[in-house]
Amino acid sequence: MRNILLLLGFLGTFSAHAQKEIFAMAIGNWRNGPVVYLTPVFSTTEMFTTPQLLTQVKKEHEELNVAADVDVMRFATREEGEQHRLELKAKYGVRKLEVVLLEAPAKEEAVPAQH
Repeated sequence: MRNILLLLGFLGTFSAHAQKEIFAMAIGNWRNGPVVYLTPVFSTTEMFTTPQLLTQVKKEHEELNVAADVDVMRFATREEGEQHRLELKAKYGVRKLEVVLLEAPAKEEAVPAQH
């Protein structure tokens, strides 16, 4: 009985830890451009894999569907992600590559039904 409780406690701790909130952003054409795309920093959790996050950002940003190289970067805080985004923009600018800071997709507002 004690072993079962220990196992349940361990699994509960593991699943709770996997749900921790983190922040991420995607970067497209990061190797050689010619146009580098940086998504906004967004909230996610540790449970999502890189392929899952890539699927999400490619649905939200069509530009990433034609990008040669797309990757996801993860951060502990939103501020860390925003700072890294600005640093990347400056670094690619030094390399004379155009950088496009993508915007978050507009939230669809519910339109009241007309009676």
